[in-house]
Amino acid sequence: MMLQWLKTKWHTVLAHLVGIVPLLVVGVTYLAGTLANPTRYAMLRTGTLGLLFLVATLACTPARKLFGWQGAIQIRRALGLYSFLYVSLHLWVYAVQENALDFTLIWRDLGERRAMPIGILAYLLLIPLAITSTRGWQRRLGKRWRTLHRLVYGAALLSVWHYLWLDRDFITLPLLYGAIVGLLLLLRLPMLGALVKYFRMAASR
Repeated sequence: MMLQWLKTKWHTVLAHLVGIVPLLVVGVTYLAGTLANPTRYAMLRTGTLGLLFLVATLACTPARKLFGWQGAIQIRRALGLYSFLYVSLHLWVYAVQENALDFTLIWRDLGERRAMPIGILAYLLLIPLAITSTRGWQRRLGKRWRTLHRLVYGAALLSVWHYLWLDRDFITLPLLYGAIVGLLLLLRLPMLGALVKYFRMAASR
């Protein structure tokens, strides 16, 4: 029974392992007391993981279209929620651990560091997506659910923008994320979707 369940749900189990294991690694490393600046370490790692899972969420629909793998859609919600978890931790570490909820310092950062308002806006876009990620909300909202969840596109673009402006001296990685997000969004265009479908049909002959 267990083996049969794993055979059909292996991708779901893997998605949760990929989501939980980095959290454990970051937590253990943070608490180990071996880092010169554990707060900065936790903030950078959670931010990076949040962006990685957000990109992975965007990749689910193209993966289904390109490879016909329905499991990609089944793990999309889990990946999206892990993204929201890591971004929430990223914000919590910044506000609580680094700034002790001193809103004077936080407000100053919002005014002086142009990446900050963009990051906050990206997080605000993720909140309704996380709240309405359940099947119950999908039934309640009907067709509006899909429209609402297109906010993920804006959240991904703003997250890359936030990363780019934070790392102005080392822009290679943010630009790579931007290129990947741009490609994943292009693959959603109807014309490209039809082209992908044509090549899949041709390859299966």
